[in-house]
Amino acid sequence: MSESVTNSTPAAATDAATAAGSAVTTVTAHFKLVFICVTVITMLTLVASLYIGIFVEKPTEAAKSAMETCSTLANLGFGAMVGLLGGKAVN
Repeated sequence: MSESVTNSTPAAATDAATAAGSAVTTVTAHFKLVFICVTVITMLTLVASLYIGIFVEKPTEAAKSAMETCSTLANLGFGAMVGLLGGKAVN
């Protein structure tokens, strides 16, 4: 008798949580792939921008342009990560 009570308790708890409005967000493999790719590209562009800014003593116009481009891409990447997480949270 006690086995049936203990086995039904977790199911009853999850049913109550679902009925109370707790949403369960599933993360698919596709979402993980996109999020990881965006994160890697963002980190690479951030590192490239920092490398140019720190280690290039006399940057040429091309180096300055590359640094600005990398900085812009890093900012866009962070925005994309926030958007992906926000969109997943809304679902």
